[in-house]
Amino acid sequence: MTAAEFEHVTLRENGDPLTDLTRYPFECHPSYFHRGLSPTNAMFARQAVAELLVDIQRALAPLTFKIWDGYRPRRVQRTIFDDHLATLRTRHPDASEDELRKKAEVFVTDPGSSRRIPPHATGGAVDLTLLDAHGRELDMGTPYDHFGPESAALYFEDNARNPAVRNNRRILRDAMTGAGFRCDADEWWHFDFGNQIWAAHHGAPAACYGEIEDFDPTIWSVVKRSG
Repeated sequence: MTAAEFEHVTLRENGDPLTDLTRYPFECHPSYFHRGLSPTNAMFARQAVAELLVDIQRALAPLTFKIWDGYRPRRVQRTIFDDHLATLRTRHPDASEDELRKKAEVFVTDPGSSRRIPPHATGGAVDLTLLDAHGRELDMGTPYDHFGPESAALYFEDNARNPAVRNNRRILRDAMTGAGFRCDADEWWHFDFGNQIWAAHHGAPAACYGEIEDFDPTIWSVVKRSG
């Protein structure tokens, strides 16, 4: 689904607050902080999203969630997009800037348009995987943020190359979509709830999560833009 297919969706912000994901029984590993792309290791998501994840994890026991990312403000989105674009410039020195930007947007939303709300900026998107009873990641076929065709949610369904990976992805995907999340077609680890791309996918009349433009976790100050 392209940005043009969801950025027009009506927003009716419901005020669901951000909540600290480290307060829940998940393993939180702030990937972009560890990579130097985010200034904080704080991890947040909308409260309803966190509570849904608790319910899903309970149903999947003894499996548990490992969460790499949740709420991501636009300024961090810009850093991540620019970093990915710089990598593509190095890998494809003969490609035009327009070609490179299109490649970058397959996996990372360009935050440059004020009309386009990056899904993570709503607090309604999460990047995660599953851990077994011993705390080991299930084999999902690629690492997190592997920007290649193998990361497509159904890659191992279509290619049938590894039944174990296929089944592990099915467990995660079926559990999340069964609880109402949208699974991203290009990234097996990315799921949406309540935001515009989720609403477009489900044919909902409006999204209930708009952009959280400024959030200070030390004082829990939230300013929302409903669009």
